[in-house]
Amino acid sequence: MRLKALFFPILLLVSFSVYAQTDQAQLPFSVSGTVVDADTGRPLQYVGVSFTGMRYATVTNSDGAFTLKSATEPESVDFTLLGYKTVRMVFPKDGTPLRVRMPKGDLTLDGALVIADPYSVLRRAIDRIKDNYPNKPELFDCFYRETVQKKNRFVYVSEAVSRMYKTSYYRGGTYGDRIAVDKSRMIESPDKRDTLAVKVVGGPVQAVILDIVKNDDLLTVKELSNYSLKMDLPATIGDRQQFAIRLIPMNDTPYPLYEGVIYIDRETYAFTRFDLNYDMRDKDKVTRSILISKPSGLRFTPGQVSIRYDYSLSDGVSRVSYVRSVIRFKCDWKKRLFRSEYTAISELVTTDRHSGDVEPISRKESFNGREVLSDKAARDYDPEFWKDYNIIEPTESLDKAIVPIVRKTARN
Repeated sequence: MRLKALFFPILLLVSFSVYAQTDQAQLPFSVSGTVVDADTGRPLQYVGVSFTGMRYATVTNSDGAFTLKSATEPESVDFTLLGYKTVRMVFPKDGTPLRVRMPKGDLTLDGALVIADPYSVLRRAIDRIKDNYPNKPELFDCFYRETVQKKNRFVYVSEAVSRMYKTSYYRGGTYGDRIAVDKSRMIESPDKRDTLAVKVVGGPVQAVILDIVKNDDLLTVKELSNYSLKMDLPATIGDRQQFAIRLIPMNDTPYPLYEGVIYIDRETYAFTRFDLNYDMRDKDKVTRSILISKPSGLRFTPGQVSIRYDYSLSDGVSRVSYVRSVIRFKCDWKKRLFRSEYTAISELVTTDRHSGDVEPISRKESFNGREVLSDKAARDYDPEFWKDYNIIEPTESLDKAIVPIVRKTARN
């Protein structure tokens, strides 16, 4: 599978994330808190948080923190994570923050899961795509964030309230799937040393293009022939047993292949998660795949390209719920001694889904694959915007990084 070429400038760029949400005035019920490992007390990141029996959902940040809002009062909150037991807690009507302790799952190894033929499991999952995924168009509300770090220091953050339109999986393909940005904000370091005129793949539309179940870039006979498949130890996600199939690059192709794990629900044979990394053995090949442009004389060296794409089961149908991409790379000028390390992280979590018949997003309002969010976002820092619209809570380090950037920007 190959990432499609999308513009994403690098000071202004590279990481991306999308999350869903409706108008704040319509979401009066809120819960927040932290999730930790029951044994160690360690914060757990990327925990799925959802209101029981409702469409609203989110994930925890790297500090284990979360915030989730709803238009109607929920009864309880569910917490799910790979390898842990699902936890359900009563919705706190008084607004008290939740402290959630998740115990590790007691997975009883089933011989059928361990010795199953990975090719047969994968073929059956592909055959059941039309049964397991939406057979009519759907519209999701989203919240999108981009961040870039230079070493361990944040130099750019951008967020956008968005909508994502998905066509039926029955026809397949991502043609017609679109994302619109309704409101956005950004803040960037005023230090020119933090700025690079580099463009790599990325942007909000990755949430559409990287829908692996729909895009035909991996789940085809031709593409899968480039891999060796093996069964990993089974896993649980949301108390549901999963087949775990490991992809091992085998052939030499003009583009970089993936290595990683595909999770498939044992009962429904729906794809639950793709957790994949680019094969980095040929860095020149990876560079050609992700780098759009750079200044003459600048050396670009990729270190990691990874993608996580999650689907959640609701009412017997699997839908995209969370997307995360990470690009790590180094840049240096040929006449300079030191190299700078950058990390661009992007995430997407669908937090609400519109019911009934939905209208497609028009081409005019859709985010173009050749556009850059930083060119559209307002270059100012609005604390109220961040406060109201952060469905994925910023990490503590991100919160601390914003203050000095704001001060430097004000002085400049």
